[in-house]
Amino acid sequence: MNETSLLNLRPLSIAELFDRSFRLYRKNFGTFLGIMLLTQIPLFLFGLALSALTDTTPNLSSNADLTDLFMTTTIISVLIAGTVGAILSLIFTQVGAAALTKAIADSYLGHTIGFWEAFQRIGNTWVTLIFASIVASLIVLGLAIPVGIIFLIPCIGPLIGFVGFVAVVAIGNVLISLIPPVVVLEKKGVMDSIRRAWELAKLRFWWAFGYLFLLGLMSLLVISGPTALIQFLFETALGNLSEFSQTIVSDTASSLLTAVFMPIRLAAITLMYFDLRIRFEGFDLMVLAAADNTTINDASELTSKGSL
Repeated sequence: MNETSLLNLRPLSIAELFDRSFRLYRKNFGTFLGIMLLTQIPLFLFGLALSALTDTTPNLSSNADLTDLFMTTTIISVLIAGTVGAILSLIFTQVGAAALTKAIADSYLGHTIGFWEAFQRIGNTWVTLIFASIVASLIVLGLAIPVGIIFLIPCIGPLIGFVGFVAVVAIGNVLISLIPPVVVLEKKGVMDSIRRAWELAKLRFWWAFGYLFLLGLMSLLVISGPTALIQFLFETALGNLSEFSQTIVSDTASSLLTAVFMPIRLAAITLMYFDLRIRFEGFDLMVLAAADNTTINDASELTSKGSL
């Protein structure tokens, strides 16, 4: 680890966290973007294939039996393809998140790794990340069920339910966001990762939620807004596009913008994770102590030792 990295390990403001996230992205633009493209392109192509499948509807109006048979077959095919697509999306998304988190953390701690090395060094943490994300989502869903019931109570129910809904959304957002760095860098199991993520979340909960809320607004500005604008411009320039053409334009724009923006989001979340550990666990002092004794080549090794 270089001296500059050591001196920069200190508590940061939100503006500084965003600034360092952009700096990390600019420094490792090819590596970070390459990781995202490698995991986004297969999903994009599969999505187009699924859209083409649902768009293929030949004229069988002269034969009602054939029409019913075709529609039934199409529905079954779409359901199967949709299920496969959801599984693939979960796998590719979490593999990309794991590799990108690893690359971001090592770069932040002064040890930049290459594109393929990022995938090689995550091991099977992506499997743990998948299950941890699913379990955490189910926990949040479990918290949301009683809130939904409270909404049914006359008079005060909607007010209490709304407050509870905000709290559940905040818990889910902060908890699930912290799971990738905990799993990848501390190499904990599923339940241990969830408990550890919640321990970190509680340290500065509402600050973390506000920070992630700003990231969400940034996502709307960078992905959702431009995607809608691009689709509108294509429809204006080319006239009424078919549903399939609209899907191609929308999915292409969304996938490219997501690939460009997600490294910034994950960098901001990973730096938030380090900031919490620096503020409340003395992580910067652990790094300095380790640097005095040996050269640090593996960020995850240090973070996992420091969490014990």
